[in-house]
Amino acid sequence: DFLPAVQASALRQRFVDRLSTVRETPSERFVWDYWHVEGQYSLVRTPAEPFFGEEAYARLCDALTTFGQESLGCDTITPPWLSYYTDGCYQGLHTDAWHGPFAYVLSLTPWEERSFRGGETVLLSESVLDYR
Repeated sequence: DFLPAVQASALRQRFVDRLSTVRETPSERFVWDYWHVEGQYSLVRTPAEPFFGEEAYARLCDALTTFGQESLGCDTITPPWLSYYTDGCYQGLHTDAWHGPFAYVLSLTPWEERSFRGGETVLLSESVLDYR
């Protein structure tokens, strides 16, 4: 776990706070993009920085970068995005290789309280793609 629980909880609370005002229409609620690539993705996403704000975003990036440097030997990270999935949304098998050798999922879902199925990350063994 690269992110302290207190920091992850603060990011989750920011998410809840931003989206829980159903009778208000602050501009932050309208930064989401429906992204659909047939057979690969169907989800709703937004860049993390404007959503979380500069300070929380900087702390998240610092934690990710520090973990990557100390544990994986990586120099930098690509900018984090947020996504959410409603019924019918999905991520099919795909590659994010152009982002570098590692990928991560930071779930802000309170797993013990969830009332849905799914959301787990599946890692594909390299040998599956060895067609020789």
